[in-house]
Order: sequence, then structure tokens, then C-alpha cells
Amino acid sequence: MSALLQRLNRPIVAILAVAALAGIARGWALANPPDLVFDEVYYAKAGCLFVGGSDQTCFIDEDAEHYWVEHKWDVGSWVHPPLGKWMTGMGIKAFGMDAFGWRFPSAVAGTLIAVMVAVIAQLLFGRPLWTFVAGGLIALDGLNVVMSRVAMLDIHLAFWAVLGFLCLVLDRRWIDRRTERALADEPVQTVTVVGEDGATVLVEGRAGAAGRGRTRVPSPLWRPWRFASGAAMGAACAVKWSGLTALAAAVLVTVVWETTRRHVPGVSRWRAFWRTVGMELLGLILAFLVVPAIVYMATWLPWFNHFGWSLSAWWENQKEMWRYHANLTEFAYDSKTDSFTPTHGSYSKAWSWILMKRPVNFFVENTTGHVRQILTIGNLALFWGTVFAIPYAVWSWARTRDWRAGFVVMPFLVMWLPWFVVSRPQFFFYVLPMTPFMALAAVYTLQALSDARLVLHDEAGDVAIDPETGLPAISTRHPFRPVVMGYLAIFVVLFVWFWPLLVGERLTTSFRALHIWMRSWN
Repeated sequence: MSALLQRLNRPIVAILAVAALAGIARGWALANPPDLVFDEVYYAKAGCLFVGGSDQTCFIDEDAEHYWVEHKWDVGSWVHPPLGKWMTGMGIKAFGMDAFGWRFPSAVAGTLIAVMVAVIAQLLFGRPLWTFVAGGLIALDGLNVVMSRVAMLDIHLAFWAVLGFLCLVLDRRWIDRRTERALADEPVQTVTVVGEDGATVLVEGRAGAAGRGRTRVPSPLWRPWRFASGAAMGAACAVKWSGLTALAAAVLVTVVWETTRRHVPGVSRWRAFWRTVGMELLGLILAFLVVPAIVYMATWLPWFNHFGWSLSAWWENQKEMWRYHANLTEFAYDSKTDSFTPTHGSYSKAWSWILMKRPVNFFVENTTGHVRQILTIGNLALFWGTVFAIPYAVWSWARTRDWRAGFVVMPFLVMWLPWFVVSRPQFFFYVLPMTPFMALAAVYTLQALSDARLVLHDEAGDVAIDPETGLPAISTRHPFRPVVMGYLAIFVVLFVWFWPLLVGERLTTSFRALHIWMRSWN
């Protein structure tokens, strides 16, 4: 039995298990309901048009839609870039213009997101158990499941963003290995260094690390994983412009990491930062400006082919997209009531997303005594747990300088906080690209709890010595592991309980009421 457990305790087993969980949850009765739900009415039709479908095949039957087809080669979704619609179109091309065809690409993207989160967790924590837990939190999160089962853009945005951050972690590993080899080749010497407080100290180390405040860490222009990250972030922007927040997060993470890599004994953090700017600026511009711009423009090539190769016409189209989003309002004047009323009943503010105050109804079908519903509700254990997990990661990052905590915190905050100042109406499911970092923050916290042991300290604050054994007074028990197991058990129970609302199963009205824990969920 122990031999079997050892064989299963491998990263590849954990990753494959996550893939199976995510694939089953997303593929189960994928074509249910068979009709277009919520904004599928835009994106499925646009994807169908892109891959050559006729108006009849693509269900283009309204005058407004015919107008947009003629002037934008799209329907109402012309206000977003084309890549996500092309991805939807590939499913339609393969399987036909039906529910399975237009949802299949979303299911694939959602499954791969869970797998990539598992891979990131393996790179961060190095243990198959936490690899499986991190991937499982995404595989069985309700919001991720719902968004992977509908033909909308947000799941494709999240896919490209997570891929970009995965490439960023791989870039860190790639350059760290080269830095270690470079510093190992430097001769050891003892030098006098003047610290930031003016004190003179002797520092023994490699010349590149301590020599006169200079660092000789490698700074190659060609870093393949960094360029791959930039390409993925460009693709995210080509799905939705909000992908720019993921791109900004990638730049911030890179600058912080590169500054830390140069912050060695004898080199102040400020000097390390400016050395980073001097050595890395060109590479950052190429990877996170030029490459994303090329990828973004490449996704518009079919548009140019359709309307003609005019940059001015393309630029005017971009400005029209911008004006649309800039002029969106949460309230509009209603002449019947002589008042301003919400333009949509499911808008929510960014501050409320983690609390999950207003999820969005994608589909509701009422019959006598029964209800079928698809509700974009995340797993409460993951979302409400974030209220504790993210602050803990911030505290740990500040206290221990653990780069893993920083990696969890920075993308989450950079992708979330800009929505606080955006005037455009917002929906709860905009939080989707942040959920991978909520899962990683949860795992970071759970691992700390699982590994924690009781330690006795003496009056001086040092670890006490056990008088019987003469060893440090550190318990061999892990008192918080029951808490970790309890959290994971609650997570699974909540997934099972809310499953009917994720896939539109028929519920009695009274049983459905037991799933609606807040009035705003109706």
C-alpha cells in the first residue's frame, strides 16, 4: 500500500487528476440547456460568422444584427477584440452551430486553466499534494465551472492570462539557474563595503555579489519564457481590453523579481532597482510592449482581409470601441417612470466580488413547482476564504520576503484594484481571471497551517531547550492540520451542494430556495 501511495505522490499524477476533475465538471451535459444563454447570443453568433457561417446558420435574424454584420462583420460583440470569438468559432467549425459546438472551446480553456494552476503550484510549492489542491480549487470552483460551460469571452481571457503568468514563473526559474551558475563562477573574496547607514563592514562572497556594490547577474535580452509570457498577455488583451491589467501585473512582477535578483549584500534596494531599469528596460519593452502589440494586431488580420487593408479604418474602429465602453452608464433615464433606473439588474461593484454579493443569472426556466437555473456563483470556501488568505500572503511577503507570497499578491491586486476606479458597469464574473491567485493564496495559507508546529520560547525570546532531551522545544505534532482538512471538506461539500445551480438541473422551488443564501442572489 505504501509503495502504491509513493507512486501516486508524483506531480504528473496530481496534474492528471486535476485535468480529470476539471474535464468532467466542464464536459458533463455541456449542451444543456440547448439554447443560447445570456451573452452567448453575441459571442456564439460572432464566432459562427468568423468561420464562414451564413446569416441563417448563425441565427442572424434581427435588423440590428444585419446592420452590424454589414458594418462590423460582427453582431453586438463588435465592442470587444476578436480573439475570444475566433476561439468560440473554432468549436462551431468543428462541431456545428449548436450548444456543444459553441461551448466546447470554453470547456477546453477552463480545463486547461485548472491544469496550469496546478503546474504553477508545483513550481511554487514543489509538493504534489498542494499541486492537486491548488488545481482542484479551480477545477471545482463554481464560477470557473459555469464560465467554462458557456460561450463567453471571460474564460478565454483568463486562459491567456494564466498562461502568461505560468510562463513568467518558468522565466524566473530559467534566469535563476543562470544566475546561480554565473555567481558560482565568480572568485570568492573579502571586501570592505559601506552600508546604507554609513557603517563599514567586511563582506565575504563572490566578486559579482559584493564587489564594490556591483552585480554581475546575467541580463540576456533573449529570454524565451518572458517573450512567451508577453505573447500570452497580448492574446489576453485581444480577447478583452481588461487583459491590460494582467499585462501590467506581469510587468510589475518582473520588475520586482529583477530588482530582488540584484539586491545582494552591498547593494541597496534603490540601486538594485535602477540597475534593473538600466539592464532590463529594452527587454521589458520588447517582451511586454512590442510582442503583445504584434499579437494583438495579428488577431485583426481577418478583419483587415474582410474590410480592406486600411490602418485608418482600423484605428477608427478602435476609437468607436473605446467610445462605447467610455459612454456606458449604470443608470439610464426611463421616460415612463421619469427616473433613472439601472440598465441591468445584475451589475455589481468590484469591492463586492470577493463577498459574492451579486452573482449573475445566466439562465432561468420556471415551470409549475420547479426551477432550472444557471447562477455564476463561486465556491464560498474559496471566495470568503480569500478575505483571510490574501492578507496572510501580504503579511508573509512583508515579513519573510517570500517571493511566492509576492507572486500571489501582486497579480491579484493589480487585476482587481483598477476596477474600483472604472466607471463602466461591472459584473461579478469579471473576477474570473483573479480566481487562480485566490486559489494559490488559499494553498499558501493552507500549507503554512499544515506545516505549523508549536514552539516554546524562553524569556529572551529564543527557542527553549527541552531539559529532558537537550533538544529545541519544538512539537512534532501539527495541530492545525484538522483545520486544513476541514476547509477542504467544506469546499467539496459546497461544490456538491451548489452543483445543480452550476449546470441548470431541475430543482423543486422549495429545494432551490435552500440554495439561495442571500436575497441578492435571486
